Amino acid sequence: MKKFKYIIVLFVMGLISFSCTDLDEEIFSEITTDNYYQNSNNIYAALVNNYAKAFSTGWSDARYFLQEVTADQLMIPTRGKHGYNGGEYVRLHEHKWTVEENFVYNGWAAPFQGIALCNNTLSDFENLDFSTFKLTEETKNEYIAELRALRVWNYMFLIDFFRHVPIVTDIEEVKAQSTPLEVFNFMESELLAILPDLPKNRGVSRFDQAGVASILVRLYLNAEKWIGISKYDECEQMAQAILDGKYGEYSIDPDYRGPFRSGINGYRSKENIMEFAIKKNYFEASWLYNMWMHYQDRYSLDNDWQGWNGGNLAPSRDLYGNLYQDKLGMPFEKFPDGDIRKKAFRVISNDGDYEGFFLMGTQYKFDYEKGYGFTDEVITGTEEYNGKPLVYVDQVGRFSEGETGLAKGSHVIYGEENTGYRLIKFPWLPQSKDLFQMNSIPEIRLAEIYYSLAECKYRSGDKIGAARLLDVVRKRYYKAEDWSKFSYESNISKLTDDEFVDELGREFIGERHRRIDLIRWNRFSEGAWWDKTPDATNQDVFPIPYRALNANPLLKQTTAGF
Repeated sequence: MKKFKYIIVLFVMGLISFSCTDLDEEIFSEITTDNYYQNSNNIYAALVNNYAKAFSTGWSDARYFLQEVTADQLMIPTRGKHGYNGGEYVRLHEHKWTVEENFVYNGWAAPFQGIALCNNTLSDFENLDFSTFKLTEETKNEYIAELRALRVWNYMFLIDFFRHVPIVTDIEEVKAQSTPLEVFNFMESELLAILPDLPKNRGVSRFDQAGVASILVRLYLNAEKWIGISKYDECEQMAQAILDGKYGEYSIDPDYRGPFRSGINGYRSKENIMEFAIKKNYFEASWLYNMWMHYQDRYSLDNDWQGWNGGNLAPSRDLYGNLYQDKLGMPFEKFPDGDIRKKAFRVISNDGDYEGFFLMGTQYKFDYEKGYGFTDEVITGTEEYNGKPLVYVDQVGRFSEGETGLAKGSHVIYGEENTGYRLIKFPWLPQSKDLFQMNSIPEIRLAEIYYSLAECKYRSGDKIGAARLLDVVRKRYYKAEDWSKFSYESNISKLTDDEFVDELGREFIGERHRRIDLIRWNRFSEGAWWDKTPDATNQDVFPIPYRALNANPLLKQTTAGF
């Protein structure tokens, strides 16, 4: 009789609900396969528990930081006495991480925890007679395929971050590292094998055929960097098959906010191939909100949370208001003025309709009488600007210290409470309308498939084909009368390597894409932005963490320079 530990997560993703009281608690119970699986609900709960772990892995803390804070769009500054945290955010920003870095270790540990959970559940399911629980063999095959897809999804982090990692498919295995090619081949073969066992257009929060095909697109798109072998042809074929509807029917949402407000008032965006559905008091994206919002934002955004004021956009302007001249960075100013996303976030109706992706400038209190928008009452700061208006600036500097502060320059350690515009792409909608934390977090959007196919065509020399694909998505960001000025197809000379990298940044800002995109375009180690300068050392691969090496004597350090 096999014993195992399940992390039972209080979980609702539009799929299954549990009664709960403490929403942040993880309950650990030692049970056996024989006494746990009593009915079909137990089987289903074991399956969706793996999705809950996947959401935690992908959309909180270390894995998100390694993809975004190491790149040129998002940052976590030291704000006076707050946020230094032993310099760990500074080291990520400056590309000076070590083998003892907590974030790097968690980039290793969390995916392997997800893989272990998948392996554990797979072992159970493979040995269970589903017919005993009035479930068909087809259902069993689907569940097993989903678990194998989630296992590969976890390996995507590992091959990206570390390259040389163990391939573990048994819960008892302790193994040495495989080569990147071996890991890649394992991932590819798993995904291709399970595709026929999954349905099309399953719905929210679970993998289906298009979801698995999209992971293959990601695998092929990055193959040249991960294994040194170009797979752009394979990427193009798979992406085209998705767009042709071979694996399900999806479409670009005509509303730029659509993919990020999916779940609000029953709306589901047809652009989202895979999304993690959120529901307040059951399954919350608390970290994703708290990390980027100021303590006082609850007064303007109508909720009772107290953000951590951790991160913000990297600055577009220097201490004197001048635009930086680097090719990278400047995320806010990379949005042209005609782009309708480049607005201050504002709820504009009682139904939670809103506009804009950014908190910027002077902050005002939420208008409870009207039920949306703001009053004329200014929100004040609590630290450097205590009792003074809270005004977000697209700069980093100690302005509150006058000339003394300006003399320090602009650097990640010289932030203040009002430093940086805030990305609110995943909207905070009014809690008083029961809309707060009710929107999904999209893991895979059809826009990614369009952009991946466009990149393949661009790299092969078909700029017109690439431009047309990008324009399918981009057209929603501009007024009809302005579109001719912004269309790549109509202005093909504008679509250069640098512009493609900028466009990837605009489309996927804050979606855990940036580092991997910069690496693919040779911009991550080599590029310069704001206060980050190029480094001759290849920083595209993180070192195998010290704690991982100590825990498994079969592992070796495979990252040069560590």
